[in-house]
Amino acid sequence: MPLSDFVHSDPYTLGIELELQIINPPANDLSQDSSLLIESLKGTVTEGEVKHDITESMLEIATGVCADITQAYSQLSTLRQHVLQSASKHHLAICGGGTHPFQKWERQEVCQSERYNKTLELYGYLMKQATVFGQHVHVGCENEEDAIYLMHGLSRFVPHVIALSASSPYIQGGDTTYASSRLNIFSAFPDNGPAPFVSDWHEFKWMYQRLESSSIVQSMKDLHWDIRPSPKFGTVEVRVMDTPLTIGRAVHIAGFIQALAHWLLSERPFVPRSEDYLLYRFNRFQACRFGLEGILTDVRTGEQRTLAEDILPLLDTLAPYAAQLHASSALEAIESYVRSHDSDTGRIRQFVAEGGLLTELIREHCQIWATK
Repeated sequence: MPLSDFVHSDPYTLGIELELQIINPPANDLSQDSSLLIESLKGTVTEGEVKHDITESMLEIATGVCADITQAYSQLSTLRQHVLQSASKHHLAICGGGTHPFQKWERQEVCQSERYNKTLELYGYLMKQATVFGQHVHVGCENEEDAIYLMHGLSRFVPHVIALSASSPYIQGGDTTYASSRLNIFSAFPDNGPAPFVSDWHEFKWMYQRLESSSIVQSMKDLHWDIRPSPKFGTVEVRVMDTPLTIGRAVHIAGFIQALAHWLLSERPFVPRSEDYLLYRFNRFQACRFGLEGILTDVRTGEQRTLAEDILPLLDTLAPYAAQLHASSALEAIESYVRSHDSDTGRIRQFVAEGGLLTELIREHCQIWATK
């Protein structure tokens, strides 16, 4: 499918997608009932969307186009209410978190669709292993050149949002020692990581056409880069975050990204260069492994500091841009998370360290998701 023209959007508008876990009490393993819930919700959702993701254990909720984080929070809260009501009728539960701590990938059922069936045929068991749960944030762009600049500009802050959203320390019943193990699942896919460097939209279109003419991709949906432009929506989409345990944290992270976008496009503080990606995977790894205590290395100066140390002065820089977007509360929450070492991963590990079983952990997560 040829690359569509870039739809010109109102700058800095938001869209948030959250991939949720469908839980089968009382054992609290993953259920295989996303199709059942989606069917039962037909006609009830008026704003946003509830839809399939890769496997039947995954349910995605997505806002429409939102002007600010208040509107986004309202839409996500309403979607949560609809989903929880449907889940309750079918004796199911819902929670956030980047991974389910003890599900077995072999049991997963890939959703039945032509696209997913083709992907399953190509990638085999990797598709079932990708039963992990992420948050995606779309930011509106006025034009395609802004989108290219924003894609590169936001790439510098991929470690920051990974660390802030980390909620996947457990996989297959064991502690991985990672703050966010979810992204490791995708490392075997050929389109994992950053998009290839392009300097403008013309180069991006050329690159896409080469991939399409080689039958490697059929649409932008086939390119699962960490950050990608979405011409159909007129946005840049950030795709690296774990799904947080609460809607509140998800919205705060989205507000942080929105403020970053406003600052980047207003000030143009960086001139994008391919060399900027030299340390990309190393910094990304540090965030996944150690969260806010991960070491960030500046690719141009070699200066090193923890992600927590880098975030705090950044919040001061972003403050006037967040205020214009009515997102100051998001930055205040981010500052609180960083200063108090408040993380979903830390909360999960503390629960287990205090003697909680993983089945009880999931019950706790379902209660948290329903109320916060």
